[in-house]
Amino acid sequence: MGLSVTLDGIQKSFGNETIVSNLSTHIEAGEFVALMGPSGCGKSTLLNLLAGLDTPDSGTLILGDQCLNTLSNAKRDEFRLQNVSFVFQFFHLLPTLTVLENVCLPSLAKKLKPTEYILNLAVRTLAELGLAEASDKYPSQLSGGMLARAGLARALVSEPKLLLADEPTGSLDSKTGHEILKILQREQSRLGFTLIMVTHDLSAAQLSQRVLKMQDGRLIS
Repeated sequence: MGLSVTLDGIQKSFGNETIVSNLSTHIEAGEFVALMGPSGCGKSTLLNLLAGLDTPDSGTLILGDQCLNTLSNAKRDEFRLQNVSFVFQFFHLLPTLTVLENVCLPSLAKKLKPTEYILNLAVRTLAELGLAEASDKYPSQLSGGMLARAGLARALVSEPKLLLADEPTGSLDSKTGHEILKILQREQSRLGFTLIMVTHDLSAAQLSQRVLKMQDGRLIS
């Protein structure tokens, strides 16, 4: 089951520049939400706040029943490790590791589950995403679409309750990007995690259950 997300009056500035301003919304547990808006409007800052990588200057941020504002840095890091995963635009796979090793690495590093469990889940996830025959290959041997699926598999193997996707198809052609998004939509529906996806692509956003639009650090719809 996913985490609900509640933002109440969230404010974040860097220096004299306000990046996120008085932002309030609620996202249901297990909901798929697309976040749209022009570059520089605060979308990535909001994702960092949701992941606990940064803290708001004011306002309240609640994931599930946990208020992130009240946590120490160590407790916030622990909460993120246990609950949150990222899917990135440029995949960030390590070139010296195989696909299977890349997919397992973050979950193994967290030491939250037995190694055998993670390996079995990784093999199964790669098969579900059409990468069974690529598990022993290296990132340089994969197409863009395969790299994207490997990055998604890595996030899924950590069994997140909240998955944050930052322009997950931004570096792909439209056909491959649509295929990846359909896989992401399928897995979100099947596994029930909450999905918040930053995108500039209206057709990608239309796969979500709801679209939130940002402008100048505020939600405008």
